[in-house]
Amino acid sequence: MTVVAVGWALAVLWGALLLHAPSAAVRARLGALSAPRPYRRARPVASLGRILRSTVGRQPDAAADRRAGAVALALLAGATVDVTLGLAAAALSWFVLRRRAARRRQREAAAVLAELPEAVDLFALAASAGLSVRLAAEAVAPRLDGPVGSALDRAVRQMRFGVETAEALEALPRAPAGEPLRLLVRPLTDSLRYGSALGPALEQAAAVARAERRRQAEAAARRIPLRLLFPLTLCVLPAFVLLTILPTVAQSLELLRF
Repeated sequence: MTVVAVGWALAVLWGALLLHAPSAAVRARLGALSAPRPYRRARPVASLGRILRSTVGRQPDAAADRRAGAVALALLAGATVDVTLGLAAAALSWFVLRRRAARRRQREAAAVLAELPEAVDLFALAASAGLSVRLAAEAVAPRLDGPVGSALDRAVRQMRFGVETAEALEALPRAPAGEPLRLLVRPLTDSLRYGSALGPALEQAAAVARAERRRQAEAAARRIPLRLLFPLTLCVLPAFVLLTILPTVAQSLELLRF
């Protein structure tokens, strides 16, 4: 009965995916409307996750949709054998995916923080040259190759499409790994809206960004011995046993024989 129920569930989910997928005419229309970025059909796992999350009133999110779809597929695959196994597989997949997502966000935030002091310095240089915030963003974005440069480039494109400069900049820290950008965005938006002095605020933001980057580097250095503990134990302990303990034990056994 469990296999039959799971089979019916898979059939219903597959039918929902087919109904949810747009037709060829709709895809062509969407591709024409979304130029220069054409429409791409979502993957079945992401489509399944989006359907499940939409039923509980969640907003579409690519990463969350993929996780929900993967957990649902793990649950169904394990339930074909046993319901308990399905629940265990779903819990394990949810834990692994959440852990991977958290590590990815940490890496992205670390990459943003590593590039942030240079971005603040470039904005301070542009402001001292007399450029406005918008012109400074257009000048700084091409000179940064990392995530901060990509975020500023997106903001510059939004400005060219008519979005206000302050609104485009305020959207940057809302990204999953964009929280460190608040150190740069806050002085810029305060200067646009309240007319506050931009140079001293950027200097203070650069000092805070460098201190935060130093603190992050020190924390990463403190984690190195813990990460090296397992490989060092695995590599050194067997050699220590073979070279130190086993000869002593063998010599003791020889003495006991006599």
